[in-house]
Amino acid sequence: MKNRINKELISNIEISEDMKNTIYKNCIKGKRTADFRFRYSGVLSALIAVAVFGVCSLGASAAYVGVKARLANMDETEYQNYQTEVSSDDFVSTDEGFSRELTNAEIKRIISMERKYYDENVFPEKNMAHYQTKAEMGEGELAYVVSDNIVYLPEKDMDDEQLLEYIDHNAKKRYVNIQELKAEGIEPGQNMALESTPLTEGSIEYKTKQAGDKFLKDYFGQELNDSWIVLVDIFEEEETRYGDIMTLGILHYYQTGTGYAASYDVYINADDMSLLNICKGGYGSVIDSKNYTYAEAEAYVKECEEIAREKVKTEFGLENPDEVTYNFEGLSVEAGKTATINYEMRFDDRIIYAEVRIEDKEILVLSRF
Repeated sequence: MKNRINKELISNIEISEDMKNTIYKNCIKGKRTADFRFRYSGVLSALIAVAVFGVCSLGASAAYVGVKARLANMDETEYQNYQTEVSSDDFVSTDEGFSRELTNAEIKRIISMERKYYDENVFPEKNMAHYQTKAEMGEGELAYVVSDNIVYLPEKDMDDEQLLEYIDHNAKKRYVNIQELKAEGIEPGQNMALESTPLTEGSIEYKTKQAGDKFLKDYFGQELNDSWIVLVDIFEEEETRYGDIMTLGILHYYQTGTGYAASYDVYINADDMSLLNICKGGYGSVIDSKNYTYAEAEAYVKECEEIAREKVKTEFGLENPDEVTYNFEGLSVEAGKTATINYEMRFDDRIIYAEVRIEDKEILVLSRF
């Protein structure tokens, strides 16, 4: 198992292979591969899940309304600049459109500055520049160059103003992309992860989200506000490995921003609203986690296993597993190191999976498939 949930766990629910792959790939994406520079255009937007703005809810905060107003009030020249950038953006790799990779220090600061931007309306003093050629750029400037179709980052780490320009640039580009899609008759919706799933009070989707929200609060202490995008999928009459028929609810939670600084996946048996799987992700959890060599991690195996066993007993009523195996091929920033220990616990024909972060002993993934 390398940087993913064990496929065997998903195989315990007798659902289609495509759906099994979707489940574990979504967990991978939420935990490992969210990228701050995800761009999208035209066809790609229908294929890549990216968290961007939907419409404001009636309960939207003043800060959220402020960001929406900023995006909607771009002048004609600025809007046209982003139209050009969106129409030119046909990259597949998330690194292709930038002159260099962000440093870990920049990513950490972006995570913090994004919350100021979206939750406190702290905006840059000026807009990120758009030039026709690189020769027009000033030294150390942050800018998009039309002729190269590249955002040029300064060679040194960006300062706070540049980080805000960078965040603002991504938000505006996403906003313009949505408007362009709508102009083509493509309504951004759940399958493109552009806005939250619309819910009708009393519906199974609504009840499943209520259950998911409670699990997030109970497990991770996470309370949601209107800046989160929540996707709800319901799959009815799925047959489990035990021959039972189950309604499966899958919820994906994304904090609004340029790259999934925080995200969660929750899988629920929607017939009784019991938890099947909960996963904490987001690039923030990756970049902030302390990494250990495998030899160093060995010293924490027993301690982390006891924590995982206690959680499994508390949440699922299962204790004294027949077999426990572990590995270190989980959350990691550096090659040959790990931030977590992954456990598989077998109880008769039931398998429980838990991933425990070594540094703070937090359980990032708990699965009961």
